Amino acid sequence: MRLKRLPTLLLAALLLITVAAAALASSYIGNSNTGKFHYSDCRWVSKMYDSHKVYFDSRGEAVSAGYVPCKVCRS
Repeated sequence: MRLKRLPTLLLAALLLITVAAAALASSYIGNSNTGKFHYSDCRWVSKMYDSHKVYFDSRGEAVSAGYVPCKVCRS
């Protein structure tokens, strides 16, 4: 019975690793709900739902996508 769950567990682990790697590689994280972007270490990033996070490699990329900088971390 447990062997049937193994592929599902491996897929879930791979998905978590992929999301974590994307977060570490990105310099800026936007919130699709508010339209603001933040430095990855801004306190507001930890309060965002994962489903609202959008990852950007540069400030220019975030601005081009229509996001505005956070006034707290001054990204």
